[in-house]
Amino acid sequence: MKALVVHGGCDEGFLPDEEKRARLSGVRDAFQEGLLILKEMDSALDAVEHVIKNLEDNPHFDAGVIGSFNNMIGEIEMDAAIMDSNESAGGVIRIRNIAHPISVARKVMEEMPHLLLCGKGAEIFARISGFREVSPEEQHGNVDQREIDKLPEEFRNFILEYTERLKEHKLFSTVGAVAIDSKGYIVAGTSTGGIAKAFPGRVGDSAIIGAGTFATFYGGSSATGIGEGIIRVGVTRKVVEMVENGTPIQEACSRVVDICSRRGFPCGVIALDKDGNAGISHNGHFMPTLSIKID
Repeated sequence: MKALVVHGGCDEGFLPDEEKRARLSGVRDAFQEGLLILKEMDSALDAVEHVIKNLEDNPHFDAGVIGSFNNMIGEIEMDAAIMDSNESAGGVIRIRNIAHPISVARKVMEEMPHLLLCGKGAEIFARISGFREVSPEEQHGNVDQREIDKLPEEFRNFILEYTERLKEHKLFSTVGAVAIDSKGYIVAGTSTGGIAKAFPGRVGDSAIIGAGTFATFYGGSSATGIGEGIIRVGVTRKVVEMVENGTPIQEACSRVVDICSRRGFPCGVIALDKDGNAGISHNGHFMPTLSIKID
């Protein structure tokens, strides 16, 4: 038995029909690539990595240097994590100028004694590991010195205004995948470019184990939405722990999203249990997903 489930982010804001079609098509293309790898190589780890790499290269998703949102000073800071059912995990936080953060996260999992690398450390590790760098010109933003210059002035008022600006952000096209291969090996991965106009250094849920990404022998899960809320709830860990305690996978996903809804923040989650059954739930207007179980 093998299984795969993929998501392309949960949006609560309005999306034109052509953008919805583009995201559905992007998820379909990545899903087909992952499914081929799962069938031919029988590797959940390779399938998840390649699905997410495909989506990181697609400008319609908030992941990778092409599609990620700029922070408030025009930089792109990306997070990614991957975890397997042996509870091995790796992640990168606030990495810049690297084409595929999910592959760096896998390298951290496989070769480093650390679980997470952040900022400059993540970039140094990526460079010495041979990952392709992209120049700032290939990204779609540059540092806005005007934003930096005004920070010290009336900082308290700035934070209040900034908080109000964040409420207008309604697009969360983070990407993720979960796979299980015939050996029963489960892998979950997530990659994101954060939220639009985020304060520099802001960290969301995607690379936080148990929040945006989680896997054990009982199942794996990937989340999307408002990272601050997902971290507080511990969305993906909660889903997998419910499954471990006997809750069916779809019910677990739905119940956790209901918790997020009651707390007032958008959230989407995908998951697989150890039998290859998929769960998908969200409280937004649109979340492109695909899943399959092959007996």
